[in-house]
Amino acid sequence: MYSKVVVLLVSGLLATTGWTAEKGRASKQEGIGVGSGAVIGAAAGGPIGFVIGAAFGGWLGDRFHHEKTERLASQERYHEAQAEVVSLESLLAGSKREVSRAVSELERERVAHRGELTQALAIEVFFRTEDSALDGATEQRLAQFAQLIMPMEGTLIHLEGHADGRGEAQYNALLSSARASSVRDALISGGLPADRIIVSAVGESHSTAAEQDVDGMALERRVQMRLIDIADAPRVARQ
Repeated sequence: MYSKVVVLLVSGLLATTGWTAEKGRASKQEGIGVGSGAVIGAAAGGPIGFVIGAAFGGWLGDRFHHEKTERLASQERYHEAQAEVVSLESLLAGSKREVSRAVSELERERVAHRGELTQALAIEVFFRTEDSALDGATEQRLAQFAQLIMPMEGTLIHLEGHADGRGEAQYNALLSSARASSVRDALISGGLPADRIIVSAVGESHSTAAEQDVDGMALERRVQMRLIDIADAPRVARQ
């Protein structure tokens, strides 16, 4: 009778905790726990110990199973997070390369644009023989030119005064300087700051026209204007 009660208790325990092989829900750890607990319980307390040991072993095996499952899930989430980090780092590196290429392209376009603009705004102002004064129309055009280049930050204007080969070299040097100063004053009157203007005078040193070449000498009585980058200012000043 006592053995039958023990068997019934064990059968009920196994049925209520879902450990039956027929339903297929028992974990390996639960089976090990039940078996181990039952053996230990039986050795310690006979049939009653068998029941208690089986119950404790099942609980312990179930807990071990959940902990292992959670650990495996945590490891999987960790590996997924690592993969996502690697993917994000790859995207970031690609974005940096794209930004670098875009910046380089913009810089090339800026340099090219500045070069085209410099060529387009290379202007020459011509003068009469032994004259350094500007007429009203020329002064007005120079004022408009000053307004055009004033918003161009980092840009200076270089004025280079010239004279033809007639007369004394010292006189021509002074005359070319006076011509460059007249153009500078017109630009300042137009609103261009004086510190953005570099003035130099070369006199007749660049003159190549023969004395009989009237038209050629007319082209040498001039002030040559060109835009330069502020970084080139020291070099131009030394020249």
